[in-house]
Amino acid sequence: MIGEFIRTASPQESLGALHDGGEGTHFIGGGTEILRLGSLINPQKVVSLKGLNLSGIEEEKGIVSIGATTTFQEALESELVPRYLKEALLYCGSYTRRNMGTIGGNIALRRDDSYLAPTLIAAKARLILGDIASDGKYGEENIPIREYHSFEEHFEGSLILKIVLNKPKRFVASLRYARTMQSPAAVTIALGADISSDAPHDVRIAAAIKGSGVVRLIEVENGIMEGRYPTVEDAAAQAAQDLVLVDDITGSAAYKKYILTASVAELYKQCLDAISKGGAQ
Repeated sequence: MIGEFIRTASPQESLGALHDGGEGTHFIGGGTEILRLGSLINPQKVVSLKGLNLSGIEEEKGIVSIGATTTFQEALESELVPRYLKEALLYCGSYTRRNMGTIGGNIALRRDDSYLAPTLIAAKARLILGDIASDGKYGEENIPIREYHSFEEHFEGSLILKIVLNKPKRFVASLRYARTMQSPAAVTIALGADISSDAPHDVRIAAAIKGSGVVRLIEVENGIMEGRYPTVEDAAAQAAQDLVLVDDITGSAAYKKYILTASVAELYKQCLDAISKGGAQ
């Protein structure tokens, strides 16, 4: 139960309040997770991000920057946001939740049914983070979102300031599998690639798998870039290798494996079709 609501006026002040608050202190943006009945997050103190002016969307030379507290709905209504990200935003089927939930919050939660993480990793998005060093100095850094997910402990306590989409011509496509729009997804998966030549390169494939977390299919990425798969089915056959999948309310491990393999085949086919048409989405 929330016992203290802390308002701040700058990222540095917010980070200081988070660190000073100790265990049980969390940032709150839209509040869709912290205020959700049955949430695994049970904060004693929350640090509000409402006063930090971290919302808004800008574009310069094809590079789109999205403020962390921009809501899903605000991003959907912006002409600057690429279509592939809008498709991922619409995986959140509740209009009310889209008006509350923030893009930075969805990333920071690192949920294993994340709406956005697979697409943003496939897009090679970058994050602008604010943090306070051990000597008390405030600083910002620009990191690939894949690092944010790969090194969770290192970035624990950092504040997401912006999401940067700096690959304007990149192909990105995603798929989501859930019983209903409101249900947690068994699998959300995305594939991204540079298709400026006659073959995909700089490939990223990421999946949010319920019970397993957000993972990259690195072996499949490398196989596609190295031309090791004569057919899309050959690539798909490698999709679930070395992954630990579990049975849960969203589906069995066997079902998730089937989804992963079928999805890799479909997304890879979409990528090859985009190359044949001479351009990215």
